[in-house]
Amino acid sequence: MTRAICFDLDGTLFDDRQYIRGGLRHAGRVLADETGVDLTAELLAAYFEDGITDSTFDAVLEAHGLSTDLVPTLIDAYHDNDAALSPYPGAVSTLETLEDAYRLGVITGGTNGRAKLRRLGLEEFFEAVYVGPTFGTTKHDPEIFEAALETLGVEPAEAMYVGDRPSLDFPQPNQLGMTTVRVTTGRYADRPVSGDNAADHCITGLQALPAVLEIIHQ
Repeated sequence: MTRAICFDLDGTLFDDRQYIRGGLRHAGRVLADETGVDLTAELLAAYFEDGITDSTFDAVLEAHGLSTDLVPTLIDAYHDNDAALSPYPGAVSTLETLEDAYRLGVITGGTNGRAKLRRLGLEEFFEAVYVGPTFGTTKHDPEIFEAALETLGVEPAEAMYVGDRPSLDFPQPNQLGMTTVRVTTGRYADRPVSGDNAADHCITGLQALPAVLEIIHQ
């Protein structure tokens, strides 16, 4: 019997491309202030059109003959962005449906997890929030999941994890014995899965989660 449900944050409760665009734009403004060169459009194109999702700042700075010594400053600017964030359609209504019957938590590997929840207006739903960079580990390790389950007072077999990124979100919960649910939204919707990367259930939106719980509890 499921007693607790933990959610990934970025890409699961909201489209994290909102945060990425806001971060790149803010970093672009800081770069323009520092160098007099506005590469905001180039940063966005590198990430979203060219698929340079790692070391984006390094790639763009090098391509335009600028020092990569600026990268730490741009990373800080990226995470200091205050762009408006909105939950996925159905996120709030789903959490409202679940909050009286289940203990709810968030386990995220993303920076600024608590701040994102506040900006999304979702913080009040969760009694356990574990953010990888703050906790000191990642979702590749079981400790962050075990800590959340302990806070929620449940065993792995009594808990569910809902995420969108198969290779990161499901191996540890699957190995611990949690029920796993994949939401096919966001950047990883088309990723193929196998083995421990595969979730027990797959849904196209959070609004379908209560129906999955009904099936599990039949």
